Parts: sequence; structure tokens; C-alpha cells
Amino acid sequence: MSSSGYFIFVCHHTAASLCPVGYDTRGESMTSATPTKHKITAEQFWQLCADGKPRELVRGEVLEKIPVGTWHAITASLISHRLRQFLDSLSERVGVVAVELGIILRYADEESVRAPDIAFIRKEKLPHPLPEGYAEFVPDLVVEIVLPNDTYTEVRDKVDELLLAGVQVVWVVDPQRRKVEVYQQDSPMQTLQEGDTLTCEAFLPGFALPVSEIFAELP
Repeated sequence: MSSSGYFIFVCHHTAASLCPVGYDTRGESMTSATPTKHKITAEQFWQLCADGKPRELVRGEVLEKIPVGTWHAITASLISHRLRQFLDSLSERVGVVAVELGIILRYADEESVRAPDIAFIRKEKLPHPLPEGYAEFVPDLVVEIVLPNDTYTEVRDKVDELLLAGVQVVWVVDPQRRKVEVYQQDSPMQTLQEGDTLTCEAFLPGFALPVSEIFAELP
């Protein structure tokens, strides 16, 4: 562990990352998502996930998820490694990188537990000691890697939910189309292609990751 940052791997009882790499623009979900018949709380969801099956809780309803493929896993590993590498290069600790961290999002009468592929959290947001269960703090940066069965609506709904909860920046990484969509609070969406560079000057000044490098290991 360096003095500048460290890496958290949180599987929160899941055997794999979240499903969904391209969009099914028809708007019809091709995932194995299956809503529960009644809504449950984040605490009940924690107990449910003790069986090891990958899931998310979306406004009280449980969505079953399928294991991810090779492209998704390699892309997630590269981005998380580059973020951690950047944090380790700093003279002081500024935050942590977390993989598949379950984040509780509360609404008037229902709860969600979203598990982004990668999240960065500034050190001032981290509780001490860190909880064993789901996080009740909101990451500053979230990275979502799109999978082949995702619909455009599913992706945008998740981005909107994260931004509404207070996430400052969301990177939606699409390995099939070799592009990254950058969503920020109160800013228009930006699309980065190979030849562009992914940055985060708001709270990771100096971080730079060429988009071409993100997809360099893919065929």
C-alpha cells in the first residue's frame, strides 16, 4: 500500500462483475434481469446476496445478472490498474479505487444498491473504519463498461441515477464501439474515440489515459 492511495476489491457476495459491450438500441433488454415480486430494502438485499449470485437492487427490485465476458473483464482491469497506478504516483493519498462496490441509493420509499464496475472515492468521503457492507457514501467517479446485451435505455437510466445521487463524473466505456462517453454534472455528454485522451481534471488533475490504450488488448 502506498501513501497516496490504495485499491479496494469488493465483490459483495458476487462471483462476477455486472453483466451487460454495445447497446441493443431496440430498447428491449436481452439480459437475464428478473424483477422480484415485491420490493426489498438494501439490508434485506445484503442478506439475499449471501448465496453468491451477482445482482443489483434497483428501486427495491432485484435484478439478476449474468457473468461478464473477456472484453469486459480485461477493460475493467486495465482502467482500474491505471487509476491505481496514478494514485500511487502522487505524494499524498487523495482517495481510493473500488471495484464492484455496492452503493446504497435511497429514495422516498425505496432503495437501490448499484454496483459500478469501478469507482473512485476521495479520501474525505471515506468513513473510518470502513464498513463491511454496502457503501452509504457516493463515489466521485464511476466507470461503467457496457456489455453486448445492454440496451441504451438501461445504460442511460443507470447514468442518470448515479448523477442524481451525487456522482460527479461517469465514464461509460464501450469496448465494441471503441468509445467512451463522459457524463458530468451540469455538462453536456462528451464522446471520446481512439485518438482522444480520457482525463478527470476536476479531482484527478494530471491523470491521462489514451482511449486507444483502453482497448489495446482487444481484437
